[in-house]
This record gives sequence, C-alpha cells and structure tokens, in this order.
Amino acid sequence: MKRVTGLLAVIFTLIIALVGCGTSNSANGSSQSDKKVTVTMGFWGAAEDLKIYTKAANEISKEYPNITLKVKQYPSSDQFWNNLPGEIAAGVAPDFIKISNEGAYEYINKGLFTPLDDKLLASVKVDMKSFNPNGVKIWNVDGKQYGLPFNQMPAMFFINTDMWKKAGLGDYPKTWDEVTAAAKKLKTNDVYGICLNIQPLHITNVIKSYGGNWGYGKTINSPENIHGLQKFLDMYKDGLAVTPKSLGYGWDGEVFANGKAAMTTGGNWYKGYLKDANPNLKYAVVPIPKGTVNASTMISDGYVVLKDTKHKKEALQAAYYLSNENVQKAFMKLGVNPSIPSLSAQYYKENPEFKEIEKVQKYGTDFEYPKETKKFSDELVKQLEDTILGGTKSSAKKILDSIQKEF
Repeated sequence: MKRVTGLLAVIFTLIIALVGCGTSNSANGSSQSDKKVTVTMGFWGAAEDLKIYTKAANEISKEYPNITLKVKQYPSSDQFWNNLPGEIAAGVAPDFIKISNEGAYEYINKGLFTPLDDKLLASVKVDMKSFNPNGVKIWNVDGKQYGLPFNQMPAMFFINTDMWKKAGLGDYPKTWDEVTAAAKKLKTNDVYGICLNIQPLHITNVIKSYGGNWGYGKTINSPENIHGLQKFLDMYKDGLAVTPKSLGYGWDGEVFANGKAAMTTGGNWYKGYLKDANPNLKYAVVPIPKGTVNASTMISDGYVVLKDTKHKKEALQAAYYLSNENVQKAFMKLGVNPSIPSLSAQYYKENPEFKEIEKVQKYGTDFEYPKETKKFSDELVKQLEDTILGGTKSSAKKILDSIQKEF
C-alpha cells in the first residue's frame, strides 16, 4: 500500500508531554469573530493537491472575512508526524490538519485532537448531515466527533484482465475460495496468483471479510479473526501468494504494475500510480472478496482541529469551507471520492473502473486498531513475516493469542 502512516512511538511520548502547553482565548479556543485571524492547515500530498488548497485559501475570505488561511504542505506523512511534536513545542504547529483514519485512533486517544462537540459545531453552523453518514461514523469515536470527513475510499481488489483471460477464467471472484481457485490457474513460473502485502490494511480486509474486526484491541484473537488470518496464511502456505518484500519491491502496487501477481488487494490510489508505472496494463476492480460476509475497510481522510490551537472556532470554519462542493469537485478529478453523497454518485460516473465498488459505500467500516496502533501493527507484521518469510510455522490462532496478551 503506497500510503505511509509513520506512527513512531517516540512521537507520542513527546506529544503527551506537550499537550496542554498551549493557551486558548476561550473555552473553545476561539477569538472574537470580528477579529482577523490567521489559521494554518497542514497536510501531506501532491503538487496538484496544493494547487487546489491554495486556490481555496485565496477565496475563503468571501465567506469568512475574519479568516486568513495559510496552507502548509508536508512532503510525506513520515515528515508530517516527525515534525509535528517539535512544531507543537515551538508554538508553530498547524491549527488543523487533514489525515487518514488509518491510525488516527491512537492520536485521538493521546488527546491530540479537539472533540467537535455540539456547541462548537453549532457556532460554525456545520451541517453534519451534508456528509455521507458512513464517513461521519468513521470519525466518531466513543460518541465524540473528531473530524469532518473529506472523502471515503473503500478498499478494492484488482485483477490483471489479460492474465485472467489467458488463463481461460470466467466471472471475477466474489469469494476468497474463488480467489484461491483462480490463483492456482493464474500462477506460473514468473507470476504469483495474488499479492497479499503483509501490512495491516491488507490483513484487516481479509479478517473483516470473515466477520472479524480488531475491536480497538478487545477482539484481536476472536474466532472470526483467526479464521480470516488463517486464510491469509494458507494462500502463502500453498505458494499462491507473494509479499512485495520477497520480490524486492516496496509495496503491492509495484508487484502488480510489474506483472508479478495477477491479483492484489489495494485502493483507488492505484489508478494514478498505474497510469505512470504501467499505462498499458489492463485491470478490473471488484469489492474485497467475501469470506463469510461482505465486508471491507473504509479509508477516510478527515479534517481534525489540533487540541492546542488558540483558534478552534476559526480552524473549524476553515475546515468546513475546505469541504465545500467546489473543493471536493476539484479533488474528484484527481480520483478522490468526495464525502458529499451527491458528488460521490457522480464520482463513479467519472471513474467507471471503480463502479463495482460503489456498493461497498454501504458496508465499509473503520480499521478499529488498538489504541497503541504502532505497537499492534509492528507486532502483527513481525509475527506474520516470521511465519511466512522466516519459517516459524505459527498458526493464526497462536499468532493472535500471543498479540492479544499484549493488549
């Protein structure tokens, strides 16, 4: 997966030491509404993203004359999270940021983000009903809203159609058993049936399809999770699956782009990558296959207000402005699925290769990682790599029982 969360444990140690050091002008950290305030938004992304945000920043004063919006771009999520603690300490951190929900729970639990309570939302006249309910739910933790959903992108399953046809296969797979059967026919001396990256997003999609979830750390070794993870392990045991690391690649998209696997789990970010990496590659996109249930992760970028900003109200005003139709339409052209329901429907017309994924909007859910997300992710990946690449021969039950004891 070409999305870096970079959840470094040392960051949280520093963040905890720093949270609460800021000061605010009122209970909501808001200044007087008639006073001109400069608000900074931080994000990581491409040059095209920056163009859209810069244009919006130049136009925001038409709706909010009291706000001057500055946009701060970080080259990567690693640099974003590595720099943030020092910026908090120096009093120069952004007032609000755009981040992915994958891994956000740990930051919420550490008290880094401002809960968007009814009073704060009402002060800015935020209409939460204007967003897709599923996106709103993803950013609601323990009954508190922490983010305005900007987009939502269900996980996807990619198939190399040329390889599929060459193998004489018919309908695309709807279940993992059908994936396994197809992978046996697709595997050759040079090509694996499927790329399954040993990374939490991909693992989570498999366990969810068997009715499982991490339960924020409470249900790590549930029977459903064990069933799903064993299916993951069995595809490696049978020689059908490959991980990018074993082929010398950095992520699953590279494996797929280079024709080393006929199928892979991924997301809509594949579109832009494949356009450059292998423009001649023909592929089909279907929902994550069913194990025992239809289930999938839902990746959602959201705007969150930092806890120590002195301008909570103005930061939320700016964030809400950046959720408007014009901004979301601009991002839709870049392949991003908007959180506004009417635009989301239009998105699938403009991105027809993802049409089959539209149904997943109704049932995609959050990752539900434990509070100590980095610790969990590191241990899950380590144990799976030891088993798949290192030959420890652990079962899914043994792995998840062991991890559950840590949480």
